[in-house]
Amino acid sequence: MELKGHSPFIKWTVRLLKKALYIITPILVISILMTVSYLKQTSEVISKSQNEAIWFVLQLTKEYSEFVYQLQSYQLGTSDYNDMLIQYEILWSRFNTIINNSLVEHLDQFEGSIAEINHHFTYIKSMEDQLFQLQKTKNEASLLHLFKNDYDDLQIYLNHKFRLSSDDLDHKINAVSTLEIIFRYLLISTILTGMIIAYLLLRESRYHHRLAMYDSLTGMRNRLWLNKKLDKLAKNNQAFNFYLIDLDGFKKINDTQGHHTGDIFLRNVARRLRQLEQPHCFSARMGGDEFAVIELIQLNGSDATPSPLPDKLVSLLNSSTMISGKSLTVSASIGISQFPTFAKSIPEVLKQADFAMYEVKQQGKNGAAYFKPYSVPAMKNNPLSSVR
Repeated sequence: MELKGHSPFIKWTVRLLKKALYIITPILVISILMTVSYLKQTSEVISKSQNEAIWFVLQLTKEYSEFVYQLQSYQLGTSDYNDMLIQYEILWSRFNTIINNSLVEHLDQFEGSIAEINHHFTYIKSMEDQLFQLQKTKNEASLLHLFKNDYDDLQIYLNHKFRLSSDDLDHKINAVSTLEIIFRYLLISTILTGMIIAYLLLRESRYHHRLAMYDSLTGMRNRLWLNKKLDKLAKNNQAFNFYLIDLDGFKKINDTQGHHTGDIFLRNVARRLRQLEQPHCFSARMGGDEFAVIELIQLNGSDATPSPLPDKLVSLLNSSTMISGKSLTVSASIGISQFPTFAKSIPEVLKQADFAMYEVKQQGKNGAAYFKPYSVPAMKNNPLSSVR
């Protein structure tokens, strides 16, 4: 994204949005992942709780049926009165559990079922006195008829209610499962979106880094990169030769052939310098018709092994170039400084290389020379060791 020409506010907003994306995207991914996990757990809890509710209802109808059977057996004289009361206590306990026990969850999903069960519970409690006085009143037939009718009504209601509601429950469970699937797709989409955003931001960052560190005309590293590289080498106390290259006669090509031809020529020079690059050798354009080369070296004591690179540079840059059918030739004046042999800081590296290059030009151009500070007065007369 090129922000050139935009207001500082827009640039600030874009930077803020980038930072926000880096923060929001992982938070969104984690949130959706947690939501999916929560929905899955909720679906399992609902399914389990509803199954438990149905189990309690089935047990209720079973105990009620057993109580009616015990009451009928007591009427027929085949069952003991106490056995019948024990079964009533079991039935009473089952009703009470469903109405008051918090463990029976999600029974309210069956609309009206709690109220209906409570109604029947209230009804059987209203007949407790008659049930307890049964040995005296001998009113078994009447009570049996009332309890049996109540049981039948409850059985019909529960069968009807749970049969009709089972599809509703399945629908609700399926709805939760569908939401889970949707959130999973959303999670995948969010992850992919986050990856795309991260890739775009990384690509944009590299693009702006290249704009900042590379020359737009030649594609070479620029002066900003060169300064950073020199600072890094100095901090690591890495010995190196620094070659400052100025093209002799390039201004004449620009003036006579035009700037377009001059640009082509500079790109050709850049291509030649890149041919020399090695893990220990780097090139850059400083601006205009000035270039630079950094050569990492190993010191033997306080001196470095002589390098063949100066001669290579002079020969390489002195060869002709064909542009639009014309053979164009320039030479190069190259000043060489050495770190840390003579230059102890980066400003000294640049200053000594510039001084050496100037002396080459004074001596006829088309050559290379090392800076050799034998003494301060001597620097004005013969500070150089020439390799021309």
